[in-house]
Amino acid sequence: MTQQSKTKIIGLIVIVLLTTAGTAGAVAYNNATTPTQASTSTDTATSTTTTTTTPSTSSSSQSSTASTSTYKDGTYTANGSFTTPDGTERIGVTITLVSSKITKVSIDDSSIFSRESVQYTERFINGINSVVVGKNISDVKVSRVSGASLTPVGFNNALTTIKNDAKA
Repeated sequence: MTQQSKTKIIGLIVIVLLTTAGTAGAVAYNNATTPTQASTSTDTATSTTTTTTTPSTSSSSQSSTASTSTYKDGTYTANGSFTTPDGTERIGVTITLVSSKITKVSIDDSSIFSRESVQYTERFINGINSVVVGKNISDVKVSRVSGASLTPVGFNNALTTIKNDAKA
């Protein structure tokens, strides 16, 4: 076999290997991006709510306005789950209601395990007060808060539980 033939064979092998590696890379990239798109479009359908409700009212928060409002005054807590590319995450939501209006909201993100989810949940926590405090609970449903689009699914799931628990 001549040197020129060996060079052609080696060149052909290199081309085949590069083509195979390129195809494998494209398939891996496609697989990595497809679940993100699928989970984003099916968040509402695949989300579940784990409920731990603790209504607590103090005598000062029960007033005559409670009888005219749709929701009982008090502080309510529920958990909401949401699906991410890394799996299912869960947040705790505590809301204080006065005359059916949200006066305080706090989020417990101690169950978040994915680093990326932690980052988005922190953004969500920093922005949620300006979105919901002062609004009637029946009018609240969040979509994207401070760049977070999956955490609101868990928030809305918990909010649904809280609305049911707080109905007068």
